[in-house]
Amino acid sequence: MDQSAFAVFAAIVSSIVIEAAPFLLLGSLLSSIIAVYVGDKALSRLARKRLPVQIALGLFAGLLLPTCECGVVPVTRRLIRKGVPAGAAFPFMLAAPVVNPVSMASTWVAFQGSWEMVAWRVALVLVPAAMLGWALGAAGAESPLRPALDMAHDAGCGCCHAHADQQARPSIGQGLLDVLRGTGREFLDMGMFLILGACAAGLFKVFLPQELLAAVSGSVWTAVPAMMLAAVLMSVCSEADAFVAASLSMFPPAALLAFLAIGPMLDLKLIPAFLAVFRRKIALVLILAPATAVYLLAMGLGLSGALP
Repeated sequence: MDQSAFAVFAAIVSSIVIEAAPFLLLGSLLSSIIAVYVGDKALSRLARKRLPVQIALGLFAGLLLPTCECGVVPVTRRLIRKGVPAGAAFPFMLAAPVVNPVSMASTWVAFQGSWEMVAWRVALVLVPAAMLGWALGAAGAESPLRPALDMAHDAGCGCCHAHADQQARPSIGQGLLDVLRGTGREFLDMGMFLILGACAAGLFKVFLPQELLAAVSGSVWTAVPAMMLAAVLMSVCSEADAFVAASLSMFPPAALLAFLAIGPMLDLKLIPAFLAVFRRKIALVLILAPATAVYLLAMGLGLSGALP
């Protein structure tokens, strides 16, 4: 391996990790604080409304319950078990990893203060999340959870939800300890995916033939599906993936938006979780519908010239 190429690779990986790590740590801290001191009941109390109101509350609940995609499926399962309707639960599950302050702030910083990228990223997530919320919310009263699922155990990615189902809040000392533990576990778990994503981005920029990158990134027809596939395979946390996307500046903005939109809704962590937690038909819808919607929306933006 060429020493200069490896040095460039190491510099790219280091810069992405160093820039993204504070946002990942902040997101882990906020998620643990909410889980310990607020829990899921805030959304549960708000969701007993008409379907349009359920969808709206689910879409923007991530502002109050910041959750990255690594732990959003177990949280959604608990919400459904507590009686939160599908019209609120599924929009929350799909939108919360992006529609939360940490993800939006990291996107703004990664793209050098571009509110346009932040707004388009949120829009590309809200549209399919709202559509699925409407379709699944109007489908009927049947539980979307697998009937054979062991409902007594909420397996997650290490996020701290120890007090989410408890009626009483923990003591100050115990709560602080739980917050620190949850923050550490989530940061370490998601940090692994951040490093892997940064390494993949470095490989793309340094070791892949420039002719291949030029061929893929030169047309929106190939760039959008390529970046969507990269987002699924990299599985970078939504609170840090903007820095990975921003480093791949050779791709057009529509492809970068597709990367930022599909990753938090569909990646290698989420696909097995969907199949394990939800009924098969619903799991397939959760896999296929966001991918189709993001592809069409990103292609529309890229071909229309709406993006710079």
